[in-house]
Amino acid sequence: MAYLIEYEDLTNATPLGGNIDIDRYKFCIEDAQNSKLKEILGDTLYNKIETDYLEEDLTDNYLILYNDFVKPILIHQSAVEYLIIGGYQISNGGIYKHTPANGTPVDQTDIDMLVNHQRLKVEMYVERCLRWLLKVNLPEYQWHYENIVNPQFRNSGFGFDFIGNRTETTQDTWKANDSGDLTDSY
Repeated sequence: MAYLIEYEDLTNATPLGGNIDIDRYKFCIEDAQNSKLKEILGDTLYNKIETDYLEEDLTDNYLILYNDFVKPILIHQSAVEYLIIGGYQISNGGIYKHTPANGTPVDQTDIDMLVNHQRLKVEMYVERCLRWLLKVNLPEYQWHYENIVNPQFRNSGFGFDFIGNRTETTQDTWKANDSGDLTDSY
């Protein structure tokens, strides 16, 4: 699998430090591509973006899709993936939590705040991406019976899905949890 962002993109655009060993987070980029991006784009459009990216042939609406949506979604979703597991080490000796010599480990509440902050950014870019895809109507953005992963047709925020059926609006999908924070009800 090709990585659709550069390693530096992740550390330049998120709170993750540039001195983190790449091996500690490169699988987070792959997870983000498989678990989030393919769900949004579906196999056909994802494969088109991946192929054009590798051949350095992204143009027109595909270049806009990559720069304005794919890249930010991957950056922030990869950060979410890393922030969840970044404090842990797994080796032959077992699983342990890394404790810095000249600092104190942060509380789980602080980690959750960082994760939620990055998740909100991901959801913002996902919603913008879905609206943009609806507007430009790329031929590869379609449900196809041969796809393993088809696009995740969530509502467009306008009260209708992509084929015109009435749905709940985007505001209706956000609910307050016990602590009063907004959570996505999907």
